[in-house]
Amino acid sequence: MKSFQIATLTVLLVLLAGTASAKKASTIFGMPLQQDPVPATSTFIVSDFLQFLQTAVTCFNKLRIPEERFPLYLAGVFPNCPETQCFVRCLSANLNLYCDETGSDIDRHYLQYGLGQDYNCFRQKAEQCLAANTSPCNDPCEAAYKQELCFLDEFRKYVDSNMNSLIAAVAVEKAEQNPVYYNMLAHN
Repeated sequence: MKSFQIATLTVLLVLLAGTASAKKASTIFGMPLQQDPVPATSTFIVSDFLQFLQTAVTCFNKLRIPEERFPLYLAGVFPNCPETQCFVRCLSANLNLYCDETGSDIDRHYLQYGLGQDYNCFRQKAEQCLAANTSPCNDPCEAAYKQELCFLDEFRKYVDSNMNSLIAAVAVEKAEQNPVYYNMLAHN
């Protein structure tokens, strides 16, 4: 995927989000946020999927990562290499999920990626993984990478769920813009 194509995808997503936001209670980027009884550690604001994608593209371009890796990263495939480690750090830090001084924030990860999971189960799993993957490390990218892998399953589910919603929304928009063509397809 060329830089131009990535930029075009981002612009398309922005336009689609603008169209969807004009409609009442659109769920194009996931279900409406609900208030969960989670301890608030600060004034953390959950990023919607568009903000998530914009942050990913920004980190990707800032770090000058080879273009063919972008689809891999969106699929949740993160090879253990310096570029990928720094991408994971950049994405998590810019989403305010990770900090070099304090590490991964479980509560914020739950709010961003939890998708309605039981909070106590999520927290227990994360604490066990972080305990096994938090050790002194001189490389900040590697330290972030090791901790953030604890949330890999949740990351993949989050991206999959939101991408599926996006694809469905695109199909609906196409059908609304060209109903004759889609009605012909339905009858064949």
